[in-house]
Amino acid sequence: MSAVTEPAPISDAEAERYLQSLIGRIGEDVTSLVEFGAVRRMALAIGDLDPIHFDEAAARARGHRGVVAPWPLLWLYFFTCTIYEHDFPFGKATVHGQDEYELHEPMVVGDHITIRTAMVDAKLKHGKTGRLGQVVSERRFTNQRGELCAVLRTTLFRR
Repeated sequence: MSAVTEPAPISDAEAERYLQSLIGRIGEDVTSLVEFGAVRRMALAIGDLDPIHFDEAAARARGHRGVVAPWPLLWLYFFTCTIYEHDFPFGKATVHGQDEYELHEPMVVGDHITIRTAMVDAKLKHGKTGRLGQVVSERRFTNQRGELCAVLRTTLFRR
């Protein structure tokens, strides 16, 4: 039976260089259709019974282009349309810090939403328990008309 050896520790300067190398676009843009069934299921799942999520006439009467997706539908695109992984050369665990949302133009049934993912910030910090890497990714959700629908920023920590 062979012993598992941990990689040699890296210096703070090497960790900082690695974190800075992450900044920029991640992967390819992904486009997905906003489907009525998904909109309906999400609205029911979160208990939002506003008719704009179920009825086109009601949505248009309130000034929308069509049936409006509730904002948590962004999670569907986040979890199924954007992939990125990091093989951090330091630390033992990656922890989710927070999500921050900016909501702009509503997504409506029939929209083709393009998701662009990028790492927008990365830094090395030190605290009472040692070194901590912090990375912030950003996903921009844009419809086929070029309108920004939402921005999702996620902060992760590596300890």
